[in-house]
Amino acid sequence: MNRSTILKITIPLLFALAILFGLSHKSPDFSGLFGMHSATYKNSANLLDKDLSYYNTAQELAKHSAPPRQTATFLAAGDIMLSRNVAEEIKKTGDPLLPFAKMSDILKSTNFNFANLESPVAPKSPVIGGHSMVFAAPAENIQGLKDYNFSIVNLANNHSFDQGLAGINATKKALDDLGILHEGTGNSLDEAWQPAIVLANGIKICFVGASFSSVNDGGKTKNNYVARIDDLGRLKSAILDAKSKCAFTIATMHAGTEYTRKPNSAQTAFARAAIDYGVDLVIGAHPHWVQTIEKYNGRWIFYSLGNFIFDQEWSKETKEGLTLKIQISKNQESTLQGPATSAKVDSIELMPVILENYSTPRPANDEETKKILEKIGQDQNILN
Repeated sequence: MNRSTILKITIPLLFALAILFGLSHKSPDFSGLFGMHSATYKNSANLLDKDLSYYNTAQELAKHSAPPRQTATFLAAGDIMLSRNVAEEIKKTGDPLLPFAKMSDILKSTNFNFANLESPVAPKSPVIGGHSMVFAAPAENIQGLKDYNFSIVNLANNHSFDQGLAGINATKKALDDLGILHEGTGNSLDEAWQPAIVLANGIKICFVGASFSSVNDGGKTKNNYVARIDDLGRLKSAILDAKSKCAFTIATMHAGTEYTRKPNSAQTAFARAAIDYGVDLVIGAHPHWVQTIEKYNGRWIFYSLGNFIFDQEWSKETKEGLTLKIQISKNQESTLQGPATSAKVDSIELMPVILENYSTPRPANDEETKKILEKIGQDQNILN
């Protein structure tokens, strides 16, 4: 009998007899059962040990040869309005960075940040102070976005057209001059629906944005410059385009009923359709309150992050916001690989904020965090 045949017979029988006789207590001499000399048995056992050693070595090498993972972290925030009383506070101090200062450490800890920019840049006269519902921010006020790591903003909202097409173009130009990407508006709907791509630590992340309203009239008037959440055909096309270009895709929406805790049917329809079409995450704003969270088909929907920088000082709820610190990762690709590898969510940290003095958010303390999360039915601040 050759060595290979001995191994084929010996190894299974050894395991069976180990179970039967309880080798953990005392290992009997099985050599007689197989008609083998002691030396032959020992050789077979040695070969078994060597095979197991080779197996363990191969497993260890496989771990080290697995492709390394790329990781990116970004912060998502709610509504930013740099007009009206926020602009007045900035003017008093002469410091356009003022609204971001108390969030500095957090904002600078990420690869990039995202928010909804609620106020267009003024093509002519900015709106400073007062209570006007027609927004227009001084162009210099958006410098804080650049300095505090906002690489992309959503422009599709009910105030997008407050300054007409001239305001949309002025806003885009001011952002372009600072190298800040934007989504949701354009000189045509094709442009408005075009995905914006952020490259973070080697991972391409696509953003697609839309609003419930083209102008500030509750959604009655449509135009060809602001993407709308009810245009599901364009939403699907934009998402398919985004997924062909990016490892991770986010749909952003400006929608909902103001000053409410739960989403309305239009928000739910858009968010779930976006996930059905393939996005990895949905982030919303507009209600000025933090709204509830939903996990739909394994993916997260944040219906409203509330305010981030806004001058609604008249209620506790409008001075509360939610930011998300999101970490995603993917396997690093080699030049020999085919289609792009998808990224996945590793974790989402829920980080509430408190707005103070018409302009400045700060991180909520532990007690404030607990109360804000309780309002949306969350008993933990980390989601996976």
